[in-house]
Amino acid sequence: MINNTFQRIAFESVAKALPFSIDPAKITVEAGLSYTISPVKAHDFAAGIMAAFGSVVERIGVLRGLPAQTMKLNRRRCGLLLNSGQLQFLNGYGCLMDTWPIGPDNGTYRAKDGRHVTVIGLHPHLRDALLEYFQCPNSARALQAAIEKKPAQQIEDEMAALRLPAGIVRSPDEWLAHPQGAATAKLPMIDISQRGNAGNRRLGNARHRPLEGVKVVELAHLVAGPTVGRLLAEQGAEVIKVQPPIGDWVLPLWLDVNWGKKSILLDIKSGRGKARLIELLSGADVLVNSNSPGALERLGLDEAALRQINPGLIYAGASYASASTPWHDRKGFEQIGQAVSGLMHANSEGMTAPTLISVLINDYMTGYLAAIGAIAALAEREERGGYWNVSASLTRCAAMAVTLVEPRNAEAYAPVSVQDMIDHGVDQVTPLGTFTRLASAVEFSHTPSMATLPTGIPGSHPDTTTWSEVTGAGASDDLPHYPSRVARLGGIRNLVPGHGIEDRGDGGGGLSLASKQLFEIIAASRA
Repeated sequence: MINNTFQRIAFESVAKALPFSIDPAKITVEAGLSYTISPVKAHDFAAGIMAAFGSVVERIGVLRGLPAQTMKLNRRRCGLLLNSGQLQFLNGYGCLMDTWPIGPDNGTYRAKDGRHVTVIGLHPHLRDALLEYFQCPNSARALQAAIEKKPAQQIEDEMAALRLPAGIVRSPDEWLAHPQGAATAKLPMIDISQRGNAGNRRLGNARHRPLEGVKVVELAHLVAGPTVGRLLAEQGAEVIKVQPPIGDWVLPLWLDVNWGKKSILLDIKSGRGKARLIELLSGADVLVNSNSPGALERLGLDEAALRQINPGLIYAGASYASASTPWHDRKGFEQIGQAVSGLMHANSEGMTAPTLISVLINDYMTGYLAAIGAIAALAEREERGGYWNVSASLTRCAAMAVTLVEPRNAEAYAPVSVQDMIDHGVDQVTPLGTFTRLASAVEFSHTPSMATLPTGIPGSHPDTTTWSEVTGAGASDDLPHYPSRVARLGGIRNLVPGHGIEDRGDGGGGLSLASKQLFEIIAASRA
C-alpha cells in the first residue's frame, strides 16, 4: 500500500490516465532519506510514478499468463534514479568523462526587465545559433551582458521562432495563467488513444517476462525518449535503437539509458535508410520517438503513413510540450521545462537567484510516463487490436511535480555516497568492462527486471540487424547482474558525496557538493 500522500497523489495522477484500473495494494514503498535538497518532493514524485510503472507491467504480465505479483520500491533509490547518469561507473570510475556539454551556454540569466531566462546550447549547432542570436562569445559574463539588453519575453519569443530552446523562469501561478500552462493543465499525465481497430498483432502468452516478444523501434535522443526503450527492454522487450551515423550525443547519458538494446546506425533521410526503417517498423509492436516536432512528418512518416505500414503499431512519443498545446512545435530540454512551469521558482524559495532542482526530474519521469502508456496500450491491443497513440511531455510532467511541495526543512537529507551504491547498486560485466549502476526501481516478486544486453556505443550492431526469429528468444530468469562487489570492496574511485547535479543554476556539472548558498539556507531554517 502507498501511505505517503505525495506518492499517492503521483500514483493516482497516472491511474486516472489509464484505460484500466491499477491496484496500489500490491505495492510497498520502503522509507528512505532524500538527497536532493528542495521543497519539491522529487523522491516521492518518482516513487509514485515508478510504482504506477510497476503496476502496468504486472497487469500485462497477468494478462499474458504470468503469476500475479507484488512490488517493492525504495524511496531513496527512486530519487537516486533521477540522476542515474551521474551514478554509473565503469571499472570503478564515473562515466562523466566528457566536459564539452558543460558550459555557460547552458544557464539561467537575468534579462533587461529583471526577469530570468534559461537557455540551452548543449549541442554544437544549438550553441552556435544561440551565440549568433546574442552576438557574443561563450562566456558567462558575455552572455549575461548580451541577455541584459533584451526583455525576457522578447528573448523567449524570438528564440522560439528560431527553433532554439529558451524559457522564462515563471512562478507556478504565472504558468497556470499562461495559455500554454492553462492548456497543459487540462491534459492527463499520459495521452493514450486508439486510432482504429485494424491490424491483428497480438502477443499471446509469455513464459518468463511480461514484455517478452515485444518488438520496439527506438528513434530517440538524450534522456526521456531512450528511457522509454530502456524500461521496456528491462521487462523483456527486444529494442532496436536507430541512431544517425553522425550526430550529437553525450557519453554518460548514452551509457545510462541504452542498456538492453541493439544499437544500429542508419541515415533514415536517405532512400536506403528510410526503406530499412520501414522494414523494421512493419514488424514492430512499438515505435518510440523523441525527435524534434515534425521530424518524422517531414520524412513522410506521419500517422497515416505509419498506420499503413503497420496498422497494429503503438506510437510512443516523448516531447517538450504536448501535441495539442500552443507550444506543440517548440524545442525544449529538462531545464527549460523546469523554468517555464514554475518548478525552478518553487525550488528556489529563499534563494537569491533561480536554481534548478538538482535532478533530471522531467527527463526521467517523462520517460517513465511514456513507457507506462506504451505498456498500457499493448495490454489494450491484446483485447481490442488497433493502432495506438501514446504521448507524454516534459512540461506536463513538470506541472505535476510542482504541486508536490512542502517546506524545505520538513525532512532530513543525506548526501549521495558510496554507501548508496552498496545499498542500491549492481555490477554487470560487459565487453567494455564492469559497470556499476543503480538497480531498477521496482522489485517484482516473480519476474526480475534486467538488461540482458549491455550498453555500448552507437552502432554496436550492424544495420542489417533484425528481429529474433523465435518469439521471446533469450527470455529467462537468469540475472546478468549482481549486487555490487565493486562498491562493497572499495572500488568506486571518484564519487564525491553531494546532493545532486552541481548547483550552478544550469543543467551541467557532475555529482558534487551542493552550493554553499543552499547549505546556508538549510542551516538558517533549522536554527
